[in-house]
Amino acid sequence: QGDISVRTRDADGKVYIILKASIGDDSSANGVSRIEFEEPVKLSLEELDKKLLNAGLVVQAKWSREREHYDLGHIHVTVDKNAGYGYLAEFEKMIDDGKEAEYAKQELKALMHELNCEELPQERLERMFRFYNEHWPEYYGTDRVFVVE
Repeated sequence: QGDISVRTRDADGKVYIILKASIGDDSSANGVSRIEFEEPVKLSLEELDKKLLNAGLVVQAKWSREREHYDLGHIHVTVDKNAGYGYLAEFEKMIDDGKEAEYAKQELKALMHELNCEELPQERLERMFRFYNEHWPEYYGTDRVFVVE
């Protein structure tokens, strides 16, 4: 698709700018195969957000969550309690060469199977993402959860 998602994040007092671009048929927002760049910045989250808004970007949505992070060698698993979405786990492997993407995907699917986790269908994830983007002020910073089948 060629689209790019720009995000900002405050993680334990460290502020980051994140760029995500799809390398597959999925979206950059929540696709399975993406290129990601994450860099710390020496600004507050508010200062960074203001610079991006001044550059012409618009806020699509704001997200709030509690996150637990687990490392299994080169595989990273995060378990999030997201406002709106509820609990989700993300299985991720960072690779340096796009040629490794298919092997990494199979490795992640094998781990998910071993842990009895099932992948959320991309179509449903897109519907959830669209719903959240339309209603995020109702959920941001709360424990409220929605269900989109």
